[in-house]
This record gives sequence, structure tokens and C-alpha cells, in this order.
Amino acid sequence: MRPSTRLAISACLTFFVALGTVTFGGASPAFAGQLERKQAQAAAVQKQLASLTKKAEIAQEAYGVAQQRYAAVTVKVKAAAWRLAQLRRRQSVLQAALDYRADRMYRDGGDVGILNALLSARSIAQVTFTFQALSDIADANAATVAQIRSAKARTLAVHHALLAGQAEAAHQRAVMAANALTVHREVAQTNKVLAGIQSDIKRLIAEQQAAAAAQYSGFLIPGGNPPTSSKGAAAVWWAEKALGRPYVWGATGPKSFDCSGLCLWAYAHVGVSLPHYSGAQFNCGQHVGRAYLQPGDLVFFGHPIHHVGMYIGSGRFIEAPHSGASVRISTLGNRGDYAGACRP
Repeated sequence: MRPSTRLAISACLTFFVALGTVTFGGASPAFAGQLERKQAQAAAVQKQLASLTKKAEIAQEAYGVAQQRYAAVTVKVKAAAWRLAQLRRRQSVLQAALDYRADRMYRDGGDVGILNALLSARSIAQVTFTFQALSDIADANAATVAQIRSAKARTLAVHHALLAGQAEAAHQRAVMAANALTVHREVAQTNKVLAGIQSDIKRLIAEQQAAAAAQYSGFLIPGGNPPTSSKGAAAVWWAEKALGRPYVWGATGPKSFDCSGLCLWAYAHVGVSLPHYSGAQFNCGQHVGRAYLQPGDLVFFGHPIHHVGMYIGSGRFIEAPHSGASVRISTLGNRGDYAGACRP
């Protein structure tokens, strides 16, 4: 089957499931009942899938925040490591100075040398001068020892803070990643169940209403050269090239995408850099009202924001929806959780 045909059939199935009922002229009561039961099953699973998908998107966004915090902590960790190295070098210098003074005192006779220096003085002034010099040396040694102890204390404090910061950041990121992965697995499993039901619906529709599939084949098939009228239109062209490629959490293309990864990838081809999380992308560019949307505008969903797509015109947008699904074109009017839009 050609890709365009598969896209058309997929669009038709999505329409029928969302509609909840299909009229088949001349269809037998047995067929109508069978289709109705399958549609009810699909509706129930879709409701469950919608809830799980929202949960997965929120979990993914939480992981994105944790990752950003980890990156910020990493900067501080590097700064602390540099400070730690500086303290260690200072400690080495002070210790070397102390060792040098101790060695000189030993070579000069230690306490005996000090006594000889005092006894060899020929006047009170020389005794006073010698005693003051020896006292200054003792004070310098004491100050050196205090500096070494202070440096060691600061070194230990920095070292402990460094280890604690690393452990906390790594723990938070691991928890958020594990939570997001668990929810995405639930989404994928539920999507498999829905796919089985939709396969049955597809078979029933093919048997009884082959013509219905052809009525809803108005999908955009990418091709030709990218438009040059604006960066937004060019970004749409690139996003259309991703139609049918699978959703993979954390992916930024070219073979697979998550929701913000698709927008990042498309805009990167036109020289616009975007962050890799929908909450962060919402603040990239000028916010625009829904009535003024243009192709290439990013449209956001959820409160808090946890999903993003790219508007392509006529009330439609391209999105990488959730685990187990592929990049597709959806209708903006079908989303009740619309949160706003921006123009990168």
C-alpha cells in the first residue's frame, strides 16, 4: 500500500472513531451492532489513552526541568571543583613554607641555636632585637599553621558541598527519568490495545464502506522545494517531511521525534534555535492570538504546558503526539486544552 493511501485510511479511521457513529446504508443489524461495540471499545481506550498521554507529557516536562536544573548545578560543580583545586594549591604552598622554616630552625640548632643567639648578644639592644626577630618568626609560623588549618577546613567544606550537589542533582534527574519512562511505557501498551481495535474497525469499514475512506484523504504530502516566503513557512515544509515518522520520547530527529523535538528539528533547518522542552519553547518569540495564527507558529497545550505542535494553516497543526504513534496532522479545534501560541 502506498504511504499516501495509508495516511488517508488512518485519517478516515480517526474521524470515525472520534465521531462515535457511522451511518451505513443497507448495513445489516449484526454489522451495525458489531461496529458499535468496537467503536465503544475504542472510545473507552482512547479516553484512557488521552489521560495517560497527558500524564506522560507532564512527566516528560518534569524531566526536562530536572535536566535543566542538573545542567545549572553542573556549572556550580565545575566552579566548586576549580575552587577546590585552588585551595589545595594554596595549602601546598603554605605547607612548603612551614616545612622550610622548620628545616632552617633545625639546621641553626633549634632551641640551642636560639639560646646561643641571645647569649651572643653584646648589648641590651642586640638582645632586644634578636628576641623580637625570633618572636616574629614564631608568629609567622603560628600564622602559617592557622592558614593551613583554615585552608583544610574550607577544602573539606567545598568538597562535601560538591559531593552533595552532585548526588542530589543526579538523584532528581534519575527519579524524573524513571517516572517519565514508566508512564511512556503505559502509553505505548495502551496504544497497542487501541491499535488492535482500530484494526478491527478498519476491516469492518473496508468491507462495508470502501468509499468512505476516500472522502477524508486531504493530508499534505511533502514534496518539491521548500518555500522561501518566510522562516515559518519553511519550517512547516521541514515538519511535513517528518510525517509518519515515529514518536520517541526525547528524540530530535531525523528518524524519530517527540513533540518539542519535532519543532526544534524543523526550525533548526531554517536557522532558528529552540530549546528542547515545550514549556521553554513557549517563551521563544512573540506570543500571538489564536485568531492571528500563521503557518510556522508553535501552538501549545495543557495547564501547565506539556505539549507543542506547529500550525500549518486552515485550523490544522503538525504534531508528534505520544508513544506508539507517529508524526501526524491534527485539527486545532478538536483540542480543548489549547494554551496559546508563539512565533519564533
